[in-house]
Amino acid sequence: MTSVNDLVRAWPRSAALESAEPDPLREVDALQESQLLDSRVCQLTSTAALLFELRTSLQFEVGNAALLVVRGLHSFGWSSPAVRGPLTALTVVSSVPDRLRNSFRARFAFFPDAQLEVVGDLAEFHVLAVEGMGDVPPDYSDADLEHVQEALPSWSSACSPLQASRSH
Repeated sequence: MTSVNDLVRAWPRSAALESAEPDPLREVDALQESQLLDSRVCQLTSTAALLFELRTSLQFEVGNAALLVVRGLHSFGWSSPAVRGPLTALTVVSSVPDRLRNSFRARFAFFPDAQLEVVGDLAEFHVLAVEGMGDVPPDYSDADLEHVQEALPSWSSACSPLQASRSH
């Protein structure tokens, strides 16, 4: 058992895990209907990490969370309106991975209106089984942020990696 954050800090290792199916590092819209829970950028290690909720995903049959780590970070661009509304999940409506010469790029569009583009030397994707998660994500209309966050995967969540893939 490890934490989600331990996977971010660890340099990619050759774990004998099943390949991620589908593979968001190679397939358009593989993360459709998953939810972005959080993102982190570490300038010291040139790393960006995206934590996803998979219980809402259309594509994944295993796992309840996912982690996308981009190493050798070149850019991290977030765009969304400054308007604040009720507490709402950021749902992936489009995910597009591609190679740019010697770099990996992923572009995301979310509902409600937000976009993210991340570019780096390489990427790794982990499908995770996070302990203590129910079968469905919390109801965001509850509007109690603490209650919602307790029912979601976080950086400190204990997890077991189930599948993995890496960009080439």
